[in-house]
Amino acid sequence: MFLNARMVSGLMAVALCAWIAGWVPGTAERILIMVVGSTAVFLAMFYRHEDGVHIRRHSALETQSDALIDHPQFDVIIEAVPDPLLFIQNDRVIAANAAATDLLGKEVLGQNVRLAIRHAGAIERLTDPQAEHSGRAFSVSGLGRRDQYWDMRIQALDADTKAVSLRDRTMERATEKVRADFVANASHELMTPLASIKGSIETLQSPEAGNDAEARDRFLGIMSREALRMQSLIRDLISLSRIEAEGHDLVPSPVSLPDLVGTVVGGLKSGSDPRANDIVVKAPDTLPDVSGDPRQIELLVSNLVANAMKYGTDGTPVTVVMDATPSGSMVALSVSDQGEGIPPEHIPRLTERFYRVDSGRSRSVGGTGLGLSLVKHIVERHRGHLEIRSKVGEGTTVTVRLPVAQS
Repeated sequence: MFLNARMVSGLMAVALCAWIAGWVPGTAERILIMVVGSTAVFLAMFYRHEDGVHIRRHSALETQSDALIDHPQFDVIIEAVPDPLLFIQNDRVIAANAAATDLLGKEVLGQNVRLAIRHAGAIERLTDPQAEHSGRAFSVSGLGRRDQYWDMRIQALDADTKAVSLRDRTMERATEKVRADFVANASHELMTPLASIKGSIETLQSPEAGNDAEARDRFLGIMSREALRMQSLIRDLISLSRIEAEGHDLVPSPVSLPDLVGTVVGGLKSGSDPRANDIVVKAPDTLPDVSGDPRQIELLVSNLVANAMKYGTDGTPVTVVMDATPSGSMVALSVSDQGEGIPPEHIPRLTERFYRVDSGRSRSVGGTGLGLSLVKHIVERHRGHLEIRSKVGEGTTVTVRLPVAQS
């Protein structure tokens, strides 16, 4: 019978146990030494035999990883990379940083790449022997979560070893979608009044309508309203673009909120909208100045009051209230209407560009869908706080809190 080196070593160990037992005086002690020694040798031989493949694989991974990166601070280096980073050799993951294990799971080390990554497109590129792994980025969607987008780069280090890095592009995709939706919505909002103006012009060009004074006045009124709507939309688009472009480089100055509100309300009451007479302003005799840009805060007040006038019921008050907050560090401006109110499920989305609870009613009163979005951006630039409260059938109150100017 052929004996391999492991079996010969085991037999020699048993013989050594027997020799030691011969020097022990008691019979029970001899038996105990023989049983324990033989069992230990047997177990060692058994487990080395059964798990030899695993032990060799683990050692091979460590050797390969050491051969790949000889730097003594290899783990520190890859952990310094904030994006997921893996090293793959012979289709197995031999190293991964914390960002990679957070994304793919703690058990990826030593796994076959098909089990570790679990993405058909990425696996196809990783395991394709004809693919050029030159570090060029390609898009991978649905890795981790279904709504996640990644740029994956595969760089071949040698014939069997690849470095794989991932860059999360989910937020960039979301931003691109918002921008695309914004352009589409803005184009639609501009095309709608243009279509009405064009239709009215074509109608007036016909002899029947052109010679009818009543029809002519009606269509000219439509053209005037739609032109004003376009003007309002373009003005809001320019204001929103300017505020976003300026970012957070705000140069604040003390602003008297009661004086500014008085200027806005005075301008509205001198206009042609009869709803301006329903505006009621309430403020204490003394109120600290707020810190901010007077032009932007005036735009904020104008949008809030204009919204309340549009969506409140005719003849009901539009109430503007100003007061210091209990802490004294901010001034609160609240604008309330007594209108139809807003269902609670719509309130979180009211500050989105072009979002409308009732598109038909909003367009009929001249709303652009940008007013509250402008207000939100201005409040954020001033490090303030915006709150919208509404009850269906009772009305809506929008409250803005702005920081007090430092003396």
